[in-house]
Amino acid sequence: MAAASVPSEAPAHQKAGAIESVRHPAARRVADVLRNRSGRPRIIVIDDAENIGQATTSGLRIDSVYTTSSAASDQCATRPVDDGVHHYLLDDHVANALFGGQKHTRMFALARAPRAWALDDLRGSRGDVVVLDGVRMVGNIGAITRTASALGAAGVIVLDSGLRTTFDRRLIRASRGLVFSLPVVLASRTECAGFLQREKVRIATLSADAESPLHAIRSVTDRIALILGSERDGVSQGFDDLANHRFSIPMKPGVESLNVSVAAGIALYEHAAGQEAASPSG
Repeated sequence: MAAASVPSEAPAHQKAGAIESVRHPAARRVADVLRNRSGRPRIIVIDDAENIGQATTSGLRIDSVYTTSSAASDQCATRPVDDGVHHYLLDDHVANALFGGQKHTRMFALARAPRAWALDDLRGSRGDVVVLDGVRMVGNIGAITRTASALGAAGVIVLDSGLRTTFDRRLIRASRGLVFSLPVVLASRTECAGFLQREKVRIATLSADAESPLHAIRSVTDRIALILGSERDGVSQGFDDLANHRFSIPMKPGVESLNVSVAAGIALYEHAAGQEAASPSG
């Protein structure tokens, strides 16, 4: 989508009045970005000051920041970018009209989309790779991205998620902006399997019926690809056939399964602990 120019006469840090019409050029630009369904957007929406700050830390170019009139008192207290960026004040009814039924926050930004992550961005790292095989809940994908970043994973590969881009505003919000610093790659199952085989990354799966308890993952000292399926369907047959290791998380009777983001966190932690213990300085 071609980026429209930002009108220089109406930044909020120079003009006190709020934008009161969806026909205002700055409001119309937000509407254009929200309507865009491209898998390679040029401009993206980032919600919340924390996520905007994470984006700037990751080197993104923030184009403009919007604050709703109900949050005007917060605008001066928490500015995620400097005054060189255009700031606009939106009347609440304008914000509601722009976002319609979509969730929106009291502060959001438009930013230049970074280059989409690719499988090659996962090369050359000792960190584990998390593969989400058919996980479709964006909240879970975001939570796993945060955990993977915290525990030193190289990145996340997302298969059959329904997402067109990993810079989807829902995923940005769920990951707390970490999709800008940790590679999160959309790929097909064939592309993912080929990459893992070329890189000689050992594959580990989690399933309730696996014979090896998860603590055995500590004995795997090499980098692994941790394959996690959806809670409903589990890991696809193709990846189960390729698995070098199959683990289960022991649970008390009566508990059918764990949320996939919780399982990912436990498995990544256990493997990291085993690698640390095996290292010369561990």
